[in-house]
Amino acid sequence: MTDIFTRKLKVRLSEVDPRALLKVQSLFDWFQDGGCEHAAQLGMSAAELLAQNYTWVLLKYQVRILRYPVWNEEVTLTSWRSPLNDLYDLREFRVTDAWGETLITGNSAWVVMDYTTRKPTRLSRCLSAEQRSGGGAIPDSFERILPVKAPDHTTDFRVRISDLDFNRHVNNSIYIGWALEALPESFLGHHLPTRLEVRFIREIARGRAVVSEAQVDETEDNAFLHRISGKDGEGELMRMRTVWQPMDAFELPEKLRSLC
Repeated sequence: MTDIFTRKLKVRLSEVDPRALLKVQSLFDWFQDGGCEHAAQLGMSAAELLAQNYTWVLLKYQVRILRYPVWNEEVTLTSWRSPLNDLYDLREFRVTDAWGETLITGNSAWVVMDYTTRKPTRLSRCLSAEQRSGGGAIPDSFERILPVKAPDHTTDFRVRISDLDFNRHVNNSIYIGWALEALPESFLGHHLPTRLEVRFIREIARGRAVVSEAQVDETEDNAFLHRISGKDGEGELMRMRTVWQPMDAFELPEKLRSLC
């Protein structure tokens, strides 16, 4: 088994925004795909768990973005895991550029879900003793995210079939996109998120109506609290906190300007 997963990536046109920078939602797709590929190398992929009527579900994220990769840039995604208390599979991610500089770091927490009951279960139900040990040490540093109490911005969505994933529910990266979309275009056009803390609370299926709400977080400049909720009694689905910086704080290195 390989304790550390490494994959070379090149930022594709479909993954960038109008500024030729990697979309936040695409970043979370990178994390998910890298984690899934590493799990397959370790013999514990979603397909292998499904054969036992289990699957992986994401609970939490902490992400720090130091610089956004640009269109055509080649980067390296590295990931490793650390099981915790027979309940959580902690996974860390790191994106570095061609010169070895760290661009992005991320921590995540995953659980195994019973595919029928849709409830979390212990790792020992479906993973071997070897699969529940080893890996790199990852601190359990997730902080509580305060709830939205008085939203300043709201946007409605309806769940499409293209929003669903292997687990028959809305994929985690879709929630991220919904949450960011609640902010006004006047802000989004001039700022980029540098820190994201995410907690996924419950799932939702196709055809349901959801509302994305955002509230200014007065504890820090350019910070927001986010909430995704079902509009038909499903309650809170996801909670997130973001911190942003003005676009002019991100100066593209001279050596990359020819790429985009």
